Amino acid sequence: MEYIIPEMEKGELHVHLNGLVSSGLVKTLLENNIIDMPQGFDLEKDLNVIKPANNLSSYLKPWDLLRFIPKSRADLTLIVFDAFENLKKCNIGFVELRNSVLYIALLNKVNVDVAMAWLLEDIARASEYYSIKAGLILTVTRGDYSLEQLRSLLDAYVKLGKPDLIIGLDLAGNEDIKVPDTLAYEFVRAKIEFGLKVTIHAGETGSFENIIIAVNGFKADRIGHGTAAIKSKKTMDLLREKNICVEVCLISNRLTNAVSASESHPVIEFINNEVPFVICSDNPSIHRSSLTQDYIEFYRETKSSIHIKKMLGMQKKFSFIEGLTCR
Repeated sequence: MEYIIPEMEKGELHVHLNGLVSSGLVKTLLENNIIDMPQGFDLEKDLNVIKPANNLSSYLKPWDLLRFIPKSRADLTLIVFDAFENLKKCNIGFVELRNSVLYIALLNKVNVDVAMAWLLEDIARASEYYSIKAGLILTVTRGDYSLEQLRSLLDAYVKLGKPDLIIGLDLAGNEDIKVPDTLAYEFVRAKIEFGLKVTIHAGETGSFENIIIAVNGFKADRIGHGTAAIKSKKTMDLLREKNICVEVCLISNRLTNAVSASESHPVIEFINNEVPFVICSDNPSIHRSSLTQDYIEFYRETKSSIHIKKMLGMQKKFSFIEGLTCR
């Protein structure tokens, strides 16, 4: 089975743009822009995470540098096309890219709608060039400014005429950080008013309660990671009964230490409890990995060729991109 996986057509429903761009390109862009390294950052060691981190915070260390790119319109184009080239290598036919956009505007001293237009234009061009259908999910980071972030992104989305390439909203970041009480309401309002789908990073760091909040409060269509769901029968039942798909990122879960080396991956319990899931990669270039390798890890963990063979159909079924034909 492992020999067949690289040639299989795949879909990618959980991948961050900055985690998909090749590390070699990142280094080139950093050098070209003469960016000072953060104190204590070793470019050769800290740009990639290939061994389990102590916690999610230490796992995110590469973003201490990734937040400094792109510093120009041209750099953004290089990043997007490099990301699509990496997708093509894995036989990925459709992708939902995640990005916050706000940092692009800040770095380049342009309005959010301008940065969003740049990114959408590059995604559209790369999508056509590589024959990969694509959509953009706007990511909001948990924290005191998450509501402000969401409103800025939605204002730009409306100003640009609600482009079809924008397909959903995502909430990410440290799950221990409290978000404004009105944030869930605004997510639901955007879902109703604009037809945007919702996916929430929840249950990645041990709290199954966050999954329940994501489903009941934010009306999530999918859950990112969701590894903590197996700690609660109520949560597993909720996901199954509401047909909420979990975006399973096996390699990432091991490297963030959400799932320790001594544990079986929760995807086994998702299978046993008939909770829908799709295999995703999260930040493959950061891991020096790929979606293909996540498939292989899934097969080694479960020995289930049936789920591998049905995965493309599951990805199409739960994708936010319209017009994908399930089979």
